[in-house]
Amino acid sequence: MNGVLGLLLVCGLQIGCDSGYSARQTIDLRPRIVEIQDHHGGTRRIALTHQDEWYQSFGPAIEILDPDDGLRISSIDVGVFGTVPSISDMRVAGDGFLYAVYSHDRVVRFNLQNARRPVADRTWTAKELGIRPVLVSEAAGEIWVSGRGGVVSLNDPDRGWLSELPDDAALGRVVEAPEGLLITNGRQVIAMEDGRYLGAASDLQRIPLELADRIGWKDAYVFILRGEKATTVGLMGPDVRQLDARTFPYAIWAARVLGDRLWAVGEDELVTWKIDDDGHLVEPQFVPIKGARDIAMLRENYYAVAGTFGRAIYRYKSDTGGAADEFLAVERSPGRVVQAITDGRRVLAGSEEGNWLYRIGGSMKLSDKDLQTTTRGTRSLTLGWGEVSIDDDGKVLTILPLGAPEFVWSPANGGRIYTLESAADRVWVGHDEGVDVFEFKEGQVVATGSIVMEGPVAWLFRPRVGDQVAFVSAFGGIGTAEVIPDPDADEALVQRVRPEDAADTEGAMREAGGLPPLPER
Repeated sequence: MNGVLGLLLVCGLQIGCDSGYSARQTIDLRPRIVEIQDHHGGTRRIALTHQDEWYQSFGPAIEILDPDDGLRISSIDVGVFGTVPSISDMRVAGDGFLYAVYSHDRVVRFNLQNARRPVADRTWTAKELGIRPVLVSEAAGEIWVSGRGGVVSLNDPDRGWLSELPDDAALGRVVEAPEGLLITNGRQVIAMEDGRYLGAASDLQRIPLELADRIGWKDAYVFILRGEKATTVGLMGPDVRQLDARTFPYAIWAARVLGDRLWAVGEDELVTWKIDDDGHLVEPQFVPIKGARDIAMLRENYYAVAGTFGRAIYRYKSDTGGAADEFLAVERSPGRVVQAITDGRRVLAGSEEGNWLYRIGGSMKLSDKDLQTTTRGTRSLTLGWGEVSIDDDGKVLTILPLGAPEFVWSPANGGRIYTLESAADRVWVGHDEGVDVFEFKEGQVVATGSIVMEGPVAWLFRPRVGDQVAFVSAFGGIGTAEVIPDPDADEALVQRVRPEDAADTEGAMREAGGLPPLPER
């Protein structure tokens, strides 16, 4: 035994003994991307029904749900989560297509030949439309898209109505009236033909024809008028004047005429009235619920309710299926977060709608843990290569790299920056429309990648171990992301070589791949 050990020792010391092992190092020149590893939750903003199917927006996805039991039949995505904005509006038009607006980014038309498996068959980008789309409507036999910058017809995008209003003007849906086509701008109803002021409303939609016939108005509308401290909801006649309305000291997110009733989706409750033959709102009833954003009728007496709390089926009156005023098939998910803290392994986040415990990179569950405090967003960072800060208004990110020019950046669409984090010597930035990541590379600050989601992303947490970053969005959900080499990049950009050959090999790889040469040392 001693002889064997001696032979090994001699072999280790003498030149010319080959142990069969040679050290290698990896040269990886693939571009880096930011990839979501795990995601839970988000906001369900728009609910609608068509041909006995329940279509429910969930962030950037469309869920197709069974209207009887709420079970998911399928889910439609037009892109990987984190690459497509959330849906801000949906509509099944008279042409039989489903139109979905992906906020400020694009409009997608879905073929409903198989109602349970919608297929995207046409896309209009914001660049093509010339506006940042938010809402979709149907009037005068045309499909209209409105948002920041104006309103255009999808039937003839060149025949759009591009406003000369400020870029932040909130243009609403288009409706048909005896006066011609109308649209809302802020709190005003204006004629699209000449811009005349006709009435006061923030949201305006025609009521179903069968109800209009019953109350004796050929043209009638449900409206919402939003103010700083109160919201008014009700019905308007063809002259865009109120038939009947109610005012509430809180936000009304949506108003729908379903059957013979008007439903208003409020901050902490649903309110419903029967509409009598004179167009008056009678017999009000109040349904407490936190986090609702929209309602749709599934069938007589049963309604789809969805929002930041998740989704559910609501039974209005008692019937053979069960008691009145009952929520069924409830699926909870984190969709509204106003507080968040971490211990490096888990994140506790939530609001009065419920608290959620997230094991970073793993499971999510409702929690009965009390959440009394919150983490304030980080506004400045020091990295090995420079200083990073957010200005007092949260509008500008400034990076001062050592020995290189200052780098200044602002989020798109006038967004606000909320927090910073660092991982693997990169800067992570949480803002109104997601997360952007920056790094110092080859003598300058460059963008690594980004995540698009409904924000604001107000919290970014670095776990105790690894280079993943946990994100918490107020309305976009909770999850983790990481900077990784682009898996679709050329495999020739990765090689394992001897250390003494590394410099020459990397130089050759850079030249072959059209990359800038190594900086001189």
